Amino acid sequence: MIKYFFIFCLFFSSLFSENLTLTFNDTTDIYNDFKIEYLKDNSNLSNIKDIEKKEFKKITNNGFALGYSNQKIWIKINILNKSKEEHFILTLNETFYEKANLYYKKNNKWIKKENGLFIPIKQREIKYNKLSFKLNLPKNYQNNIYLELKGKYAYFGEVSIYKENYFRLKNFLDMNNLYIFIFGTTFIILIFSIGLSATLKERIYYYYFGYTLFNLIYLIKISGLLCFIDLQKYIYILHSSVAFLDAFLILFSLEYLNTKKYLKRYDKLLRYSVIPFFLIGFILFFDYQPWNQILNALSLLITIIFLPLSIYIFFKGYKRSVYYTFALLIYFFLAMIFMLMLSGLIEYNNLTRYGLVYGTALENIIFSIMIISRYNEIKNEQIQYQKELLSIKNEHAKLLKNEVKRRTNELTIANNKLSRILKERELLLKEILHRVKNNFHMILGILWFESKKYEEKDIFSDLINRIKSMSKTHEYLLYTSENLKNIKAKEYFKDIIESISSTYTNKKININFSIGNIELKFDDAISLSIIINEIVNNSIKHHPDSKNINIFVSLEEKKIKFF
Repeated sequence: MIKYFFIFCLFFSSLFSENLTLTFNDTTDIYNDFKIEYLKDNSNLSNIKDIEKKEFKKITNNGFALGYSNQKIWIKINILNKSKEEHFILTLNETFYEKANLYYKKNNKWIKKENGLFIPIKQREIKYNKLSFKLNLPKNYQNNIYLELKGKYAYFGEVSIYKENYFRLKNFLDMNNLYIFIFGTTFIILIFSIGLSATLKERIYYYYFGYTLFNLIYLIKISGLLCFIDLQKYIYILHSSVAFLDAFLILFSLEYLNTKKYLKRYDKLLRYSVIPFFLIGFILFFDYQPWNQILNALSLLITIIFLPLSIYIFFKGYKRSVYYTFALLIYFFLAMIFMLMLSGLIEYNNLTRYGLVYGTALENIIFSIMIISRYNEIKNEQIQYQKELLSIKNEHAKLLKNEVKRRTNELTIANNKLSRILKERELLLKEILHRVKNNFHMILGILWFESKKYEEKDIFSDLINRIKSMSKTHEYLLYTSENLKNIKAKEYFKDIIESISSTYTNKKININFSIGNIELKFDDAISLSIIINEIVNNSIKHHPDSKNINIFVSLEEKKIKFF
C-alpha cells in the first residue's frame, strides 16, 4: 500500500514539475521559449567552479527582467542537443553589460568565452553589437551552460540560441535596422526643426530643436550602434541626453500649452522644474549611479504632472492641447511599462523593451505634426492679418482719396474766390493809381501855367521834376510793371532820369546807366526816385559846362552785415 502511495505521489508531482532542459531538434532554427535559472552572486567573487556547486533556486521565463542590482547575475541553462547541427550562436539581445561571459563544458573542461560592452567589435567572436557567442555542441550533448553578467544598468534581456546559418540570415532583419530607420526619421525632423528655428526665431522652435537633438543622441545611445564605431566607452556620458531631453521637453511643453496664459500662477514654478534635469545632466558626465535611477523616476514624474495639466488646459479652451495630450498619453503608457520592466515587476518582451523607443519616435512625429500645424496656423493668421491690413489700407486709401477730393474742391473754391478778390483789389488799386497819376498831371499842369508868369523858372522846374518822379512810379505800376508789388529798378529809373533831362531843352545831356536787375518795393521806389531826382537836377544845374553834360548813374545792391 505504501509503495503504491509513493508511486502516486511521484506521478502527481511530475505533473507540476518544470522541465528545465532545452532540447535542440532538426525542425527548429531559433530557441528562445524556455525557462532559465538564475543566481545573484552576493560576493561578486565567485568563479565558475564555485557556481557549479551552488544550487540555483530561482527560475524565470526567458526574457528575464531582474531589476537593478550591484551583484553579478549568473544564468544557468540545461541543454540537450538532439539535432544534427553542432554549430550554434547564443545572443543576449542586449549590448550594455560590461561583462558577459559564457561558460560550458566540453570534454570535461570548462570553456570560457569573454564578451562585454567595452570589447571592440573587431575583437569579438561574433562581429555584432549585441553580445553573442559561438557554441560548438556535439550531437547528443547534454550539460549546463552558464552566463556571467555584470553591468551598471538594470538586468534584463532575452537569451536566444540560433542555428549558425539561420543567425547569419536573421542578422540582417533585427532591431538595428529599425533603430537606423528611427534614427534617420529623427535626423530629418532635426533638420526640419533647425530650419524652423532659423526662420521663425521663436523660443518654442529653439526648445523643439533641443528636444529633437537630445532625442537623437538618446536613440544612438540606447540602440547600441555606438559599438560599430567603437565609441561605446561614452555610453554612460551620453545617458545625460535623457536629462537634457526632458528639460527641453518641459520648456517646449510650456510654450506649446501657453501656460503663461492658462496657468499664470504656476508658470514660473513649472519653468524652475527644468533646473534639476540640467543639474543631473551635468552630474551624469561624472557619475552614473544612482543618478540614472533618479533621472528615470523624475522623467516619469514630470510626465505624470504634465498629463493632467494638458487635459486641464484643453477644458480651459485651448483645443490644440489635445494633440499634446494624445502624444504624452502614449509615451506615458509605454514609459510606465518600461519602468516596470526595469524594476523587474513585469517580464521582458518586445513591447516592454522597445515600447519606449516606439513611443519616443511616435511622440517626436506627433510633435512635428503639432509644430507644422502651429506653423500653418501662424502663416494663416499672418495671411489673414495681411488681408485685414490690406482691407484697412484700401479703405483708408478710399477715405483719403475722398478727403483729398473734398479738400481739393474746397481749395479750388477758395482759390477762385481769392482770385476774384485779388482781381478786384488789383482793379481797385489800378483805379487808385490812375486817379493819383491824373492828380499829379493836374498839379504839373497848374505848375506849368504858373511858371509862365515868372521869369525864374528853375524854382518851378525843381518842383515839377520832383512831382514827375513820383508820378512816374504810379505810371510804371499802372502801365509797365507785371505786378503791383515789385518795381524793376533799371526800367523805372531810366524812365525817370530821361524824363528829368528832357525838361532841360537848352542843354546837351548824355546819361549812362549801370543798373542791375534789382526789384524794389513801392515805398523804396518812391524814396529813391526823389533822391535820384535831386541828384540829377543838382548835377545839371550846378555843372560848370552847361552845354555838354555827361551823367553816369550806377545802382547796385550790397549785403551789409551788422555786428
